[in-house]
Amino acid sequence: MALEIELKFLDVDFESLGLRLVALGAVYRGRHVERNLVFDTPERTFKNSDMLLRLRTKIRRDGETAVLTLKRPPKGPVPDDVKVYDELETVVQDFDGMRGILEGLGYDAAFRYEKMREEWTLDGVEICLDTMPFGNVAELEGEREAIIACAEKLGLSMETSSTGTYHDVNRDWRVAQGLPHDDNFCFSSSRLHELFEGL
Repeated sequence: MALEIELKFLDVDFESLGLRLVALGAVYRGRHVERNLVFDTPERTFKNSDMLLRLRTKIRRDGETAVLTLKRPPKGPVPDDVKVYDELETVVQDFDGMRGILEGLGYDAAFRYEKMREEWTLDGVEICLDTMPFGNVAELEGEREAIIACAEKLGLSMETSSTGTYHDVNRDWRVAQGLPHDDNFCFSSSRLHELFEGL
Protein backbone atom coordinates (compact mmCIF):
# COMPACT_ATOMS: atom_id res chain seq x y z
CA MET A 1 0.00 0.00 0.00
CA ALA A 2 1.05 3.60 -0.61
CA LEU A 3 0.89 6.26 2.07
CA GLU A 4 -1.63 9.02 1.45
CA ILE A 5 -0.58 12.22 3.24
CA GLU A 6 -2.94 15.18 3.02
CA LEU A 7 -4.29 18.26 4.72
CA LYS A 8 -7.59 20.06 4.19
CA PHE A 9 -8.19 23.81 4.40
CA LEU A 10 -11.77 24.87 5.12
CA ASP A 11 -13.87 27.78 3.82
CA VAL A 12 -11.44 28.67 1.03
CA ASP A 13 -12.02 31.51 -1.45
CA PHE A 14 -11.52 29.57 -4.69
CA GLU A 15 -11.45 32.67 -6.88
CA SER A 16 -8.44 34.20 -5.14
CA LEU A 17 -6.74 30.82 -4.68
CA GLY A 18 -7.15 30.11 -8.39
CA LEU A 19 -5.44 33.38 -9.23
CA ARG A 20 -2.52 32.49 -6.92
CA LEU A 21 -2.22 29.06 -8.50
CA VAL A 22 -1.98 30.58 -11.98
CA ALA A 23 0.50 33.23 -10.83
CA LEU A 24 2.73 30.56 -9.27
CA GLY A 25 2.72 28.45 -12.43
CA ALA A 26 0.63 25.57 -11.08
CA VAL A 27 -0.50 23.02 -13.66
CA TYR A 28 -4.27 22.70 -14.15
CA ARG A 29 -5.39 19.08 -14.52
CA GLY A 30 -9.11 19.42 -15.11
CA ARG A 31 -12.31 19.05 -13.13
CA HIS A 32 -14.92 16.41 -12.54
CA VAL A 33 -17.96 15.61 -10.42
CA GLU A 34 -17.51 12.77 -7.94
CA ARG A 35 -20.21 10.50 -6.60
CA ASN A 36 -19.06 8.25 -3.76
CA LEU A 37 -20.47 5.24 -1.94
CA VAL A 38 -18.79 4.19 1.33
CA PHE A 39 -19.30 0.50 2.13
CA ASP A 40 -19.20 -1.25 5.49
CA THR A 41 -20.49 -4.30 7.29
CA PRO A 42 -23.86 -4.09 9.05
CA GLU A 43 -21.91 -3.84 12.33
CA ARG A 44 -19.83 -0.92 10.90
CA THR A 45 -16.60 -2.86 11.31
CA PHE A 46 -14.62 -0.57 9.01
CA LYS A 47 -15.80 2.66 10.64
CA ASN A 48 -14.95 1.31 14.09
CA SER A 49 -11.46 0.38 12.85
CA ASP A 50 -10.90 3.78 11.16
CA MET A 51 -10.95 2.10 7.74
CA LEU A 52 -12.69 3.16 4.54
CA LEU A 53 -13.94 1.07 1.62
CA ARG A 54 -15.16 3.43 -1.10
CA LEU A 55 -16.50 3.08 -4.62
CA ARG A 56 -16.23 6.33 -6.56
CA THR A 57 -17.26 7.44 -10.01
CA LYS A 58 -15.51 10.45 -11.55
CA ILE A 59 -17.76 12.11 -14.12
CA ARG A 60 -16.07 14.25 -16.76
CA ARG A 61 -17.42 15.84 -19.90
CA ASP A 62 -15.85 13.05 -21.97
CA GLY A 63 -16.88 10.08 -19.83
CA GLU A 64 -16.75 8.39 -16.44
CA THR A 65 -14.15 6.46 -14.45
CA ALA A 66 -14.94 4.18 -11.50
CA VAL A 67 -12.36 3.68 -8.73
CA LEU A 68 -12.35 1.31 -5.75
CA THR A 69 -10.34 2.48 -2.73
CA LEU A 70 -9.35 0.95 0.59
CA LYS A 71 -7.88 3.19 3.30
CA ARG A 72 -6.60 2.07 6.69
CA PRO A 73 -4.46 3.54 9.46
CA PRO A 74 -0.73 3.09 8.78
CA LYS A 75 1.48 1.04 11.02
CA GLY A 76 3.96 2.95 13.15
CA PRO A 77 4.10 6.58 14.23
CA VAL A 78 2.83 9.34 11.94
CA PRO A 79 2.81 13.15 12.26
CA ASP A 80 -0.35 14.56 13.83
CA ASP A 81 -0.50 17.76 11.78
CA VAL A 82 -1.46 15.96 8.56
CA LYS A 83 -3.84 13.09 7.76
CA VAL A 84 -2.05 9.84 6.91
CA TYR A 85 -3.57 6.60 5.61
CA ASP A 86 -2.35 3.48 3.91
CA GLU A 87 -4.22 3.61 0.61
CA LEU A 88 -4.80 1.04 -2.09
CA GLU A 89 -6.96 1.82 -5.09
CA THR A 90 -7.69 0.54 -8.56
CA VAL A 91 -9.80 1.53 -11.55
CA VAL A 92 -12.74 -0.81 -12.10
CA GLN A 93 -14.51 -1.33 -15.38
CA ASP A 94 -18.10 -1.15 -14.19
CA PHE A 95 -19.40 0.86 -11.21
CA ASP A 96 -22.70 -1.02 -10.92
CA GLY A 97 -20.98 -4.38 -11.33
CA MET A 98 -18.48 -3.56 -8.57
CA ARG A 99 -21.28 -2.35 -6.33
CA GLY A 100 -23.07 -5.65 -6.90
CA ILE A 101 -19.93 -7.59 -5.97
CA LEU A 102 -19.47 -5.62 -2.74
CA GLU A 103 -23.12 -6.05 -1.78
CA GLY A 104 -22.90 -9.74 -2.66
CA LEU A 105 -20.02 -10.06 -0.20
CA GLY A 106 -22.22 -8.68 2.57
CA TYR A 107 -21.21 -5.01 2.55
CA ASP A 108 -23.79 -2.26 2.31
CA ALA A 109 -23.60 1.40 1.29
CA ALA A 110 -23.27 3.05 4.71
CA PHE A 111 -23.42 6.55 3.24
CA ARG A 112 -22.89 8.51 0.07
CA TYR A 113 -21.42 11.89 -0.75
CA GLU A 114 -20.73 14.13 -3.73
CA LYS A 115 -18.33 16.87 -4.70
CA MET A 116 -16.99 18.86 -7.63
CA ARG A 117 -13.20 18.53 -7.78
CA GLU A 118 -10.80 20.80 -9.65
CA GLU A 119 -7.22 19.48 -9.74
CA TRP A 120 -3.89 21.31 -9.86
CA THR A 121 -0.25 20.41 -9.16
CA LEU A 122 2.45 22.68 -7.75
CA ASP A 123 5.89 21.80 -6.38
CA GLY A 124 5.08 18.09 -6.24
CA VAL A 125 1.82 18.66 -4.34
CA GLU A 126 -1.60 17.69 -5.66
CA ILE A 127 -4.05 20.49 -4.94
CA CYS A 128 -7.76 19.73 -5.11
CA LEU A 129 -10.35 22.49 -4.96
CA ASP A 130 -13.42 20.64 -3.70
CA THR A 131 -16.84 22.22 -3.93
CA MET A 132 -18.85 20.40 -1.26
CA PRO A 133 -22.49 20.68 -0.21
CA PHE A 134 -21.18 22.34 2.99
CA GLY A 135 -18.63 24.72 1.42
CA ASN A 136 -15.31 25.05 -0.38
CA VAL A 137 -12.36 22.95 0.78
CA ALA A 138 -8.80 22.88 -0.59
CA GLU A 139 -7.09 19.53 -0.10
CA LEU A 140 -3.30 19.29 -0.47
CA GLU A 141 -1.67 15.89 -0.93
CA GLY A 142 2.03 15.03 -1.08
CA GLU A 143 4.94 14.78 1.31
CA ARG A 144 4.33 16.50 4.65
CA GLU A 145 7.05 19.15 4.28
CA ALA A 146 5.96 19.90 0.71
CA ILE A 147 2.32 20.30 1.81
CA ILE A 148 3.24 22.77 4.56
CA ALA A 149 5.49 24.78 2.22
CA CYS A 150 2.89 24.80 -0.55
CA ALA A 151 0.14 25.94 1.82
CA GLU A 152 2.31 28.83 2.96
CA LYS A 153 3.10 29.80 -0.62
CA LEU A 154 -0.62 29.76 -1.45
CA GLY A 155 -1.52 31.85 1.58
CA LEU A 156 -3.54 29.09 3.23
CA SER A 157 -3.63 29.51 6.99
CA MET A 158 -2.90 26.53 9.22
CA GLU A 159 -5.62 27.91 11.51
CA THR A 160 -8.19 26.81 8.93
CA SER A 161 -6.60 23.38 8.35
CA SER A 162 -8.18 20.06 9.23
CA THR A 163 -6.77 16.54 9.46
CA GLY A 164 -10.30 15.12 9.50
CA THR A 165 -12.09 13.18 6.81
CA TYR A 166 -14.88 14.74 4.77
CA HIS A 167 -17.24 12.69 6.93
CA ASP A 168 -15.78 14.49 9.99
CA VAL A 169 -16.05 17.91 8.33
CA ASN A 170 -19.66 17.28 7.33
CA ARG A 171 -20.55 16.17 10.87
CA ASP A 172 -18.92 19.25 12.44
CA TRP A 173 -20.61 21.57 9.94
CA ARG A 174 -24.03 20.07 10.65
CA VAL A 175 -23.50 20.50 14.40
CA ALA A 176 -22.42 24.13 13.89
CA GLN A 177 -25.52 24.79 11.74
CA GLY A 178 -27.86 23.13 14.24
CA LEU A 179 -28.83 20.48 11.69
CA PRO A 180 -29.77 16.88 12.53
CA HIS A 181 -27.19 14.14 12.11
CA ASP A 182 -26.83 12.79 8.55
CA ASP A 183 -23.82 10.88 7.27
CA ASN A 184 -24.79 11.63 3.67
CA PHE A 185 -23.80 14.90 2.03
CA CYS A 186 -25.10 15.31 -1.49
CA PHE A 187 -26.10 18.21 -3.69
CA SER A 188 -29.68 19.05 -4.55
CA SER A 189 -30.69 17.90 -8.03
CA SER A 190 -30.67 21.51 -9.28
CA ARG A 191 -27.20 22.19 -7.86
CA LEU A 192 -25.88 18.93 -9.28
CA HIS A 193 -27.24 19.94 -12.68
CA GLU A 194 -25.37 23.26 -12.41
CA LEU A 195 -22.14 21.45 -11.61
CA PHE A 196 -22.54 19.10 -14.57
CA GLU A 197 -23.15 22.12 -16.79
CA GLY A 198 -19.85 23.57 -15.56
CA LEU A 199 -17.74 20.60 -16.63
